[in-house]
Amino acid sequence: MKAKIMNVIGTIQAVAPILGNALKSGQLFNPKADLTEPDPDVLCEYDVEIPMSEGFSLTANIFRSKKAALNGERIPVVMCAHPYDNHLTPALKKTPMNGPPQQYRLIPQAGGRPKFSKLTSWESPDPNFWIPAGYAVVNINLPGYANSGGPPSAFTEHQGKCYYEAIEWIANQPWCSGKVGLNGVSFLAISQFHVAACQAYGGPPPSLCCISPWEGLTDPYRDIFCFGGVEESGFPTFWWNTEVKPVINGTQKDFKNFEGCIATDWLKEHPLYDDFWKAKAAKLDEITIPMLVCASFSDHGLHTMGSFRAFEKAKSKYKWVYTHRTGKWVSYYSQEVQKMTKEFMDCFLKDDTTSGFLETSPVRLEVSSKLDEIHEVRYENEWPIARTQYTKLYLSEQPNILSIEKLGKNLEVVYPAKKGKALFSFKFSEDTELSGYMKLRVWVEARACKEGDPQPDDMAMFIAVNKLDRDGNSVRFNGSVGINGDMVTRGWCKVSRRELDPDESTEWHPVQKGTSEQKLKAGEIVPVDIELYPSSTFFAAGETLQLIIAADEIVPSPPYRKSADCNHGKHVLHFGGRYDSYLLIPKIPL
Repeated sequence: MKAKIMNVIGTIQAVAPILGNALKSGQLFNPKADLTEPDPDVLCEYDVEIPMSEGFSLTANIFRSKKAALNGERIPVVMCAHPYDNHLTPALKKTPMNGPPQQYRLIPQAGGRPKFSKLTSWESPDPNFWIPAGYAVVNINLPGYANSGGPPSAFTEHQGKCYYEAIEWIANQPWCSGKVGLNGVSFLAISQFHVAACQAYGGPPPSLCCISPWEGLTDPYRDIFCFGGVEESGFPTFWWNTEVKPVINGTQKDFKNFEGCIATDWLKEHPLYDDFWKAKAAKLDEITIPMLVCASFSDHGLHTMGSFRAFEKAKSKYKWVYTHRTGKWVSYYSQEVQKMTKEFMDCFLKDDTTSGFLETSPVRLEVSSKLDEIHEVRYENEWPIARTQYTKLYLSEQPNILSIEKLGKNLEVVYPAKKGKALFSFKFSEDTELSGYMKLRVWVEARACKEGDPQPDDMAMFIAVNKLDRDGNSVRFNGSVGINGDMVTRGWCKVSRRELDPDESTEWHPVQKGTSEQKLKAGEIVPVDIELYPSSTFFAAGETLQLIIAADEIVPSPPYRKSADCNHGKHVLHFGGRYDSYLLIPKIPL
């Protein structure tokens, strides 16, 4: 009973702020998306059963050209798979007020209004675009969701296995050319990573020719549930209760039977990075097929880190990454991205390279100046950029500044472990571009407020890099879940989880191991390396980089909610002298 009550409370805490904002903005009744009528040439085949080797079937909605079907043409397929119920489309009158999927009423949009047809389910390819382009679209419910059989799960090898079998079944249909490409956003991207490195069958399906994962996490523990060792309770609760639990084909007990517990309890049952979490991480270094991945700078807290990880680790001979800092759905359904994705698919599903896409440089880099203002779009040959000049800005003396030179004497800054913070700034004397990963190394101590108070043994630290204009005003950027008050980049760290993974970490990108807990002792001063999300930002001469180190979240962004329960007493930052506390920034020569 207590667990049920706590789940209800957690759900209210996660959903109430975002619902309140949707009411206040009017978005709840006027969703920020534009619908178009289905193309009359689209042949819709609903609830097609795809048999699995385990004895159950997955259900698919298949969209093809009526003309192509009449002429007996064999066509390539753009495919997606997810747990979100492919029936929830305006065309089937299964969405609120027959409008866009419910998420467009709840989650704020950034950068405009996405436009798609009434045949389009949540975050999926739009048949209205792909059918006239000479493709079929196949939209699949993963095992155990909607009316698909089998056990429901999330981020599992079993989902990858079933996706593999579905791809091969589709490829062998008489109307299919035998070539399949994958496309889709968020979970529809995550499922692509797992099937492209399918563990059950030792590799990708033979008919899978390419994937285009649009913003998807690749390691649930490190990307969302426990990034930096700090528990994220808000988003998993929101996601589970509004998007996953309602569409389970059965009850949540079926999910528990397969996973051991529901998703909101995963971190309670597995607080450290154990085999449970490792099994949910996509085997990215086993991906070899062509890939066009979107890794945005506007999804800090959810998909940004995992998407860049996918591009960096995949062994594909042909791979590209598209970056942006606007809304994920606005970008995904834009004419520019649709055209680019088609050119990518044409290369590998139609052997049509006339667009010149194969000659495109691997990295499409979008450098932002501020909210909705793009400084430059250009193409690079790699990520991180090889010519990056990693520069240390040392924490220095009052009035707290960042300096190229390390201070010679030992100093400290103290702030309350409840709602306290420290600020350090660096003014650029020349135009500067920062593109890549930032890292904060800082020596810290947890101190009791006064003698006799309980001694704190841990610290949750919240980091942000803010941009100030020449007048000292904060410059804002688009962020995850549509917020328009994000900063350049952010990060989190629980000091007891500071041990780094030597195989995953680099000088500019520390990655916590997640398998140990090292509590602090009284008077103990330890170095902590904190990873910050990748970003790409232009600073004009006279503008300022401001480093914020705080004891609580710096940029509120419901439904995200990070735990700072371990914080009490005082946080002490040590720098100068023998304490090499610094912010590492990625300067790109101009």
